[in-house]
Amino acid sequence: MLESNLTLLKARFPIVLDRILSATNQQPTHFKYDGKKLLSLRNGKEFPTYGENKPEKLIERWFSNLSLKQESLYAVTGFGNGSHIKHLLDNSKGGTYLLVAEKDPALLRETFSRLDCSDILSNERFLLGTGDCDDLFFKDLQAAAMLSLSEVNSIVFSPLHCVDENYYDKARNEMVRQYLVVRPLMEVNLRTGTNLQENTLKNIPYMGSSPDVGELEGLFKEIPFILVGAGPSLDESIEFLREVQDRAIIVTSNSPFRKLINSGIKPHLVITADPLSPTMNGFRNVNVDGVPLACPYSAYPEIVKLFSGRIISWVTFSPIVDLLKDFLSKKPGTPIMEQGTVSGCVLDLSRVLGCSKVLFIGQDMCVRSDGKYYTDDSHYSDFGDHFSAKVDGHRLPGNTSEEVIVEGRLYVYLKIFEKFINENKHVRYRNLARTGVSISGADYIDFETALEWIGESSSPLPFVEKINELLRDQNKAPKLDEVYRGLIGFLEELLKLSLSLAIKSEKLPSKFSSTNYSSNKTILNLLSESNRVNTLIEENPTYWHILVDGKTKSELALYKRIIRDINTPNQNWNSILKNKEYFWALSEGCNWLLSTLMSEIKATH
Repeated sequence: MLESNLTLLKARFPIVLDRILSATNQQPTHFKYDGKKLLSLRNGKEFPTYGENKPEKLIERWFSNLSLKQESLYAVTGFGNGSHIKHLLDNSKGGTYLLVAEKDPALLRETFSRLDCSDILSNERFLLGTGDCDDLFFKDLQAAAMLSLSEVNSIVFSPLHCVDENYYDKARNEMVRQYLVVRPLMEVNLRTGTNLQENTLKNIPYMGSSPDVGELEGLFKEIPFILVGAGPSLDESIEFLREVQDRAIIVTSNSPFRKLINSGIKPHLVITADPLSPTMNGFRNVNVDGVPLACPYSAYPEIVKLFSGRIISWVTFSPIVDLLKDFLSKKPGTPIMEQGTVSGCVLDLSRVLGCSKVLFIGQDMCVRSDGKYYTDDSHYSDFGDHFSAKVDGHRLPGNTSEEVIVEGRLYVYLKIFEKFINENKHVRYRNLARTGVSISGADYIDFETALEWIGESSSPLPFVEKINELLRDQNKAPKLDEVYRGLIGFLEELLKLSLSLAIKSEKLPSKFSSTNYSSNKTILNLLSESNRVNTLIEENPTYWHILVDGKTKSELALYKRIIRDINTPNQNWNSILKNKEYFWALSEGCNWLLSTLMSEIKATH
């Protein structure tokens, strides 16, 4: 491959590059190159993919029939020689993003070996996927989701689409599904980035040396696992839970916790993950004595204080915790699936424990015919939120009824459950939510069948004993100023530098925008000085990842929206304007994290 293409593939699309390299010994199935001209192969014949004469005219006619919307993400069928993609990027506005799906990695290899596609590969509005339409294919959707694009659609380029219409239709449909899942998660991630880091720093004095859920990995294969949700069918499942509480590991989230405790059922573990204050409602005026908690370091601090000394932790993605683990000479924390529903965290914990039987209780994931969709005795009922007047949603088969209504948020949760179950086929899943939606891979069973399915011989005692052992052996948490001394120095230096450059950029007179000033000494010196920021960041990747994970994440998302339509005849002036916005974003982020760190250090002294 051409070095210019290879460099950008390594930097922006490593998954695509891996798939291209895996196809090294293969030739494109439906195409071949004659020099730099792409030919389509059909029924033993070959013909120019982009037409015999003036391919640019074919592309212009194709483009003129498209109706592109601002703030949109489009799945484009096929990369070909990239000419139609370049035309799309050059003639669409800054809010239009493309995810190009190319079925054949071997075709990409041939194209990138012959044609310089660096202007396409370097464009931030361009995303690329190839091969199987799996999760890795759509990994880069997170970048588009951070920009809150409102429209998701597809663009068909017939000369490439016709090669395998089923594949490209699947890629489009899967992109829409993935985006509907990823977008709300990324919106929450951006919105709560400051909460996550602030909570983590507040929680380290209580969780700094907490045992990791990975220390329980694979130890409880023979013990059934019961995942308790807060759906209305929980009300009719209480007697069953009382009967099996000494025969299975019962794990619940904060929502149904009160119902269980008030019913005389003490779960073996409660899980919380939400970083915001409303999640505390599930624990107010509830006796939590003797119940251990599992949570990420970013959990709501008042809950962490409530369970202090009885916490096991996980780390799905947290550079600030990774630095803590490294300081303590501990292995990185165990990741747990966090996809917008705490029940998903509970489900993934069953995988970590190695349980071969998992029973869902109270996982209705739908609005019942009378409008009820949460149990009576939950914090939702305190505010009348356990009933809904909504009748909109997906109409799907129920466990014991022909049809139930699954509104958008619950539909996403349902798909998360079904995908997880499909990926863990060695585990047997059953569902006890009589009034709930049917979950593919988790057959509904009644109480009598569930008792037989759980069996008589199992006991959660080994689980309880192991948890108690881990909690007894934890050490004292380290001091924040000791753990983050190097980070503080980095933030102070980067803040000083980026703020200085932002102010210098702001003070430049407008006359420098003229092309006559493109090589002006002041402009060139400022661009040269800007490289110091990149050098500092490149020398401190660990601290940079921590910085970007907090407020800086949302500041950089805003920066990308601001700069995407900066386009003046003076390219150096373009760089000055973009750098200025970048430096302001860094200044805001550095200042917030530095202030937060110093405030929490002061609070612990």
